[in-house]
Amino acid sequence: MTNRLVVIYLFAISLSATMVLPPAKAQAQDSSQSADELRQELNNLQEQMKKLQSRLDDLEANKASPSAAAPAATSPSQSGTVQPSQPPLQGQTSPQVGTQTATYETFAEDTTAAPRYDNVPLDPKYSGFFRLPGTQTILKIGGYFKTDFIYDLKPAGNGEAFVPSSIPIPQIVTINNTTVSIRPTRLSLDFRIPSTSIGEVRFYAEGDLFGTNATTPRLRHAYAQASNFLVGQTFTNFMDPDGFPDTLDFQGPNGLVNLRNPQIRYGVALGKSTTLYFAVEKPSSDVIFKTEEFTSQPNAPSPDGTVRLRQEFQGGHFQVAGIFRTIAAFVTSGANAKTDSVFGWGINISTGFKTFGKDNVVFGAAAGHGISRYIQDTSGLGIDAEVTSVPTNPHLTPTPDVGVDAAYQHYWKKTLRSNLVYSYAAVNNPPLSAFVPSDTYNHGEYTAANIIWNPFGSSLNMGAEFLYGWQVLQDGAKGNAPRIQFSAKYNFVKVNADKK
Repeated sequence: MTNRLVVIYLFAISLSATMVLPPAKAQAQDSSQSADELRQELNNLQEQMKKLQSRLDDLEANKASPSAAAPAATSPSQSGTVQPSQPPLQGQTSPQVGTQTATYETFAEDTTAAPRYDNVPLDPKYSGFFRLPGTQTILKIGGYFKTDFIYDLKPAGNGEAFVPSSIPIPQIVTINNTTVSIRPTRLSLDFRIPSTSIGEVRFYAEGDLFGTNATTPRLRHAYAQASNFLVGQTFTNFMDPDGFPDTLDFQGPNGLVNLRNPQIRYGVALGKSTTLYFAVEKPSSDVIFKTEEFTSQPNAPSPDGTVRLRQEFQGGHFQVAGIFRTIAAFVTSGANAKTDSVFGWGINISTGFKTFGKDNVVFGAAAGHGISRYIQDTSGLGIDAEVTSVPTNPHLTPTPDVGVDAAYQHYWKKTLRSNLVYSYAAVNNPPLSAFVPSDTYNHGEYTAANIIWNPFGSSLNMGAEFLYGWQVLQDGAKGNAPRIQFSAKYNFVKVNADKK
C-alpha cells in the first residue's frame, strides 16, 4: 500500500509540473530555458515511476507465492518453543509380538497390562497416548467402567466372581441370590519413553475395586521395564496372560495359572521370535492346615524361581514355563515342634492360535507338586503342602496339583462374538488322605458360554454369559451352582476400530 502511494504522489507532481508552463509569448525567450529544464525533470520522474512500478509488480508477485515469501521454519528444538503434543505416528514392531497376540480380544483386556519383550506395543500407532509437556514421555490413561448383573440359581459362594472352590457343601437348594457389582472397574496409567539409549522404557500401573470391601481400591500392576529388565508387580512369569479365555466372569477358568506377584525379571532373545525369561518372585507358602495333632505356621525361606520359553508366530504363540519353590511351615505337635520345608515344582504349557477367519483357540495345562497357590481355584486354600501325621517324625509333603483350561472364540461378525470355555483343577494325594481333613478341596470344574456385542465398534461392550461349576471334596461330598451374568463395559479410551 505504501508503494502505491509513492507512485501516486510522484504522478501528481509530474502533472503539476506540466501545468506551470507560462502561456504568454512575451515571456517565451525568458521561459524557454525553464520549460526545457522542466520537461527534462518530467522525463526523469517518468523513468523513476517506471522503475517504481516494476519494483511494485515484483513485490506483488512474491506476495502471491507463499513458498518464496515465507520465512524459514523454526526448529522444534529451539529454546522457548512449544513442543507438539502428538505422539509418534508409528511405534516399533517385532516378530516377538505376532498378529494373533496383538489382536486377540478379551472382555478383561489383560493382554494390555502384560509386559512385552523390548516393550513392543500391541498397537504400534500408540492410539490414546499423549505427550507430557516438556518431556519425551507419552502417557495413556486407560481402563474401563464395568457393571456386572449376576443371578445365582443356587448358592455359589463368591457372589461377584465364579469360584467353584467356594461353592458351599452341603447346599441349600431353595436359595437364590442376585448381585450387582462395579468392582471389576479398572484404571490404568501406561507411561512410555519410546526412544532412549536403552530402548523403549515403560512404567505401568493398574488398579481395580476388589479391595477388602466393596469400594476399596486394589493394586493389580505396578512395574517398570527397560532393556528387558523388569522390577515390580505384574503377572507371574509362570503364567501366560495371552492364554486367558474371553469371559464376562471376573475370575475366569478355575484351572488357569493366574497370579500377580512382585518380582525381578529378565528376558533374552534366542531368535527373531523366540524369547527366554528368568524371574525371582515373592514367595508365600500357602499352607494352612490344622489336624488333631498339628497346627501349621507357614514361612517363606527363599524366593520362588520361574523360567519361561516363548515362541511367537504370526498366527499365534506357544510357551512352556517352569517353577521351583520352597514350601515351609512350623509344625507343632506337643514336644515335637520343628520347622519343616519341602521342594515344590511345576510346569505350565499354553498356546493360542487363529483357526478360521478371526476365530481363536486358547489352551493351557499345568501340573506339579506344591503349586496350588498359582492355580485359580486352589490359591488361598492352604494346600500347597500336607502334613504326614507321624508323631515321631512330623513332616510336610507337597500336594500334587493339576489345572487345565480350554476355550474357543468365534466371531459371528465384526462386532459380535461368542466363547465356549471349560476348565478343571484338582489337588489330590491319596496316600496321605488319612491325614487330611475330609472337607479339604479335591477337584472342581468350570464351564461357560457367552455372547459379546461391541455395537458400532464403539467403547461400549455388552454381553450375557451362562456359567456352571461344581466342586468335590476329599470325602466325595459335592456341590454345584449355575449362574447367569449380564455385563456392560465402557472403555475410557475409545477402542481402535481397525483392530475389530
